[in-house]
Amino acid sequence: MDEVTYGWFDARVVTGAHPASLQPATDRDAIAAHLDRFELSGALVSAMASWLHDPIGGNAEASAIAHSLADRGVLACWTAIPATPGELDSLTALVDRAVSEGVAAFRIHPASHGFSPSLLDELYAGLQANRLPLCIDAAEITWPALTAIATRYPELPIVISNLGYRKLRELWAALDGHTNIYVDLVDFAAHQGVEWLAANNLADRLVFATGFGLRDPGESVVRLAWSGLDDATVRLVGSDTASRLFTGGHS
Repeated sequence: MDEVTYGWFDARVVTGAHPASLQPATDRDAIAAHLDRFELSGALVSAMASWLHDPIGGNAEASAIAHSLADRGVLACWTAIPATPGELDSLTALVDRAVSEGVAAFRIHPASHGFSPSLLDELYAGLQANRLPLCIDAAEITWPALTAIATRYPELPIVISNLGYRKLRELWAALDGHTNIYVDLVDFAAHQGVEWLAANNLADRLVFATGFGLRDPGESVVRLAWSGLDDATVRLVGSDTASRLFTGGHS
């Protein structure tokens, strides 16, 4: 297992503590231990606080972790919300600041934060211009809203996470119709879904991620390590696609 997982990049790590999770709080040391345990080449880290408490203020936590583990390949993922007085003045300024600080991607939680994804056109345009991916959990957005964003911003990579079970038909329609949509392995619960997408020439849209901080990382590790895919495809899913997606804005 250690040899198989060497060099993978975890595209979904959450720092902080979830009040209802069985997982312990995830801090800098826990993330470093996670990297060591699975011999990962790096990780994309967002903050629990940005989801559950302070959408913008929590971004500093993600950046602090990323900076402290920069030599381990850890990158920050910031959260965005619509610009509103007293909370966020400008999405363009937020993206510009993220680029200057080396942030690798953005995440949105429209369902949890109570807004329509259509209010973030300024964000999508800024991310597309700077080649920064947009990450979003499947439960946070409808498929029509997702594909509308993908259609309007065809150069914006969009990574869907926490897909769950029995979602392959909807996922297939999204992937087949939009080359800028990707899916990570967090709760990618369809039986042999990884193998099915690979068999249909879509392995390059799969991104390894564990959801560490929210889920047991062993789920995603086993899902890929025991997939039976050839070494080149495992490497593509485990690290190559992430390397292309999450460093494009800083190359």
